Amino acid sequence: MAEIAATREKVVILPLSASPFVIAFDDFGEALKLAPLWVRTGLIDVFFRFRRTRLGPFWHTLNLAAFVLAMGVIWSAILHQDIGQYFRYVTTSLMVWTLIASIVTDATGVLIAGQATAVSMRFPYPAFAFGHVWRGLLLFAHHLVFYIAVMAATLHSPGWTVLLAFPGLLLLVANGLWMTLLIGMICLRRRDLILVIANAMQIAMFVTPVFWQADLLGPELAFAAYFNPLYHLLQIVRNPLLGTAPTLDNWLWSLAMFAVGLPVTLWAYGRLRNRLAYWY
Repeated sequence: MAEIAATREKVVILPLSASPFVIAFDDFGEALKLAPLWVRTGLIDVFFRFRRTRLGPFWHTLNLAAFVLAMGVIWSAILHQDIGQYFRYVTTSLMVWTLIASIVTDATGVLIAGQATAVSMRFPYPAFAFGHVWRGLLLFAHHLVFYIAVMAATLHSPGWTVLLAFPGLLLLVANGLWMTLLIGMICLRRRDLILVIANAMQIAMFVTPVFWQADLLGPELAFAAYFNPLYHLLQIVRNPLLGTAPTLDNWLWSLAMFAVGLPVTLWAYGRLRNRLAYWY
């Protein structure tokens, strides 16, 4: 009888009462331990998104290739650019921008999509952010096939400078993680911001030097690119892929984003961790 009574006892999970940073670090640690889960889930998600298609995720790459072909022919004539050089520029720009835009735009619904898991068990919300960025990297890896094809077709080699793309991509991903979690929390509470952020990113694609180079702004409008943090995230990956090193300002801006954004996100997450489940 004692055993039966023990099995009927209710287990109550009390809210965490530690400091915001301790709560955040604990959940980030739990999320890293769940790496096999969100890595496998990301692979399955990409597979099922393109299931029953012959090209699979390469349809995403084919869409990028069609867009690059159309934009390359037209804009190279408008901007009076060498078509081979411009094709390389637009290809690398759109590859990296697609990764940045997908991280920011899709982050608006990353916590909302995890409702079933979040309300049924105590689950580390950062795991949703890790899985989200991982899926973006998988699609980015498929785009590298098109990048190699463009470089070969235009007879251009980026040289050993291309290795700088790896630390640049790592820094971009690190910024993408805190942006995903912060945007996810904000949009979980304020759903109207989902459309606001989506529209803002569409505008940002045209005001950020993606299709055109920053030096075309001239000295009077150069600040429009220099004070755009997305431009610097773009540069630290795009420049090495083109065979040129990012500037020191590009690295400093990207590092500053991480140094400021991560602590703010950790503090906000630690403060709001116990309320997130009630916002679904």
